[in-house]
Amino acid sequence: MSNEITNIMAQAQQIENFSCRKGGAPRGQIKGLEEKFKITLPEPYRFFLEQYGFCFWFGDSVQGLVPLDEDYEDYEEDDVIGATEYYHQTYDNKDEYQSVPDHGVVINSYDGGGYYFLFSQESDRAGEVGLFLTETYGQEVSKFNTFTDFLSFLVTGTPDPELVDVDYDEIMDIIED
Repeated sequence: MSNEITNIMAQAQQIENFSCRKGGAPRGQIKGLEEKFKITLPEPYRFFLEQYGFCFWFGDSVQGLVPLDEDYEDYEEDDVIGATEYYHQTYDNKDEYQSVPDHGVVINSYDGGGYYFLFSQESDRAGEVGLFLTETYGQEVSKFNTFTDFLSFLVTGTPDPELVDVDYDEIMDIIED
């Protein structure tokens, strides 16, 4: 698992404008993330945080733990805590949108409107990454079986995500109301 992530990240470092947190995120900060959301992170994402903290490159990113100093102030939108809180505020308790799942964190903002959500160990979907879109009113449309698959997809284009059944009747009910 860690070798796969290391190999994928070696490829990512070749992408234009690649940046990550030098030295990764401290374990105390990772533990603080887990305590804040009352979750246990899947091991591959924990390894990613320990080694890279977060990463950004021309065209994409993986949200993680961004240092709170001026060297990283341009990357605050890549902070997993801020992103997760933002999507909870945007989608939760709104009649027309499906709430953000409880067990996990937002690890990427989808440019077309939506987010990628990593399910924590407390979920029956532990380790999966789902894509939830604004245009489907917060419903999930696709998923990756692991964080490593998601990371590989962002960097190399493979593997393809697995499609998830969307309840179009529910969407039509929302539109008609």
